[in-house]
Amino acid sequence: MGNGIILKVAVGVCCAFAVFALASCAPRHAAVGDTGAAQDAPAHVDSPGEARTVALIGDTHGAEELVESALDADGYAVILMARGDADDAPAARIQAVRDAVARNVGVIIVSGIDASKDEGQWRVALRLARDAGIPVVLLNPVEVPDDEELYAAVFTVNDRMMDAQPVGEALGKVLDDEPHDKDILVTTLH
Repeated sequence: MGNGIILKVAVGVCCAFAVFALASCAPRHAAVGDTGAAQDAPAHVDSPGEARTVALIGDTHGAEELVESALDADGYAVILMARGDADDAPAARIQAVRDAVARNVGVIIVSGIDASKDEGQWRVALRLARDAGIPVVLLNPVEVPDDEELYAAVFTVNDRMMDAQPVGEALGKVLDDEPHDKDILVTTLH
């Protein structure tokens, strides 16, 4: 009887280690949603939250409104969160990242980030998203964080370029952890 209990405990411990080993989908030294190389199957097909729920953290430049409309048209559920002027302290936008992590969204898009302002706070907030397994996309950033592990991709909106990918298609690659460039030129036009 004692050996049976020990065996059950040993099996339970092995299962727990296996779950922890598989908990991180991103390759070592890569952001969640940032494979950077071809593979047979995505590292994570299902996001930790609702797979197609997007937290869009805006600025006052207006690009997020075009992106929101394009993503809505592609069937994404977009939650528009904090809006703050680039000249303002980014505290509300940093808090919006934390709120999006707490909501367990599928992906977080931060528009117009200037990581040189309150760099340490941005690092902490973006690390929370990474640790939760939520990919972060930077939209038209002013200054990206030094640590490339904190974001999966940088989207630059240019509706005039013929080779720009539709934003919903590019975001789908990030969500499904398909190979994609770190810097992606996107369009909001269909």
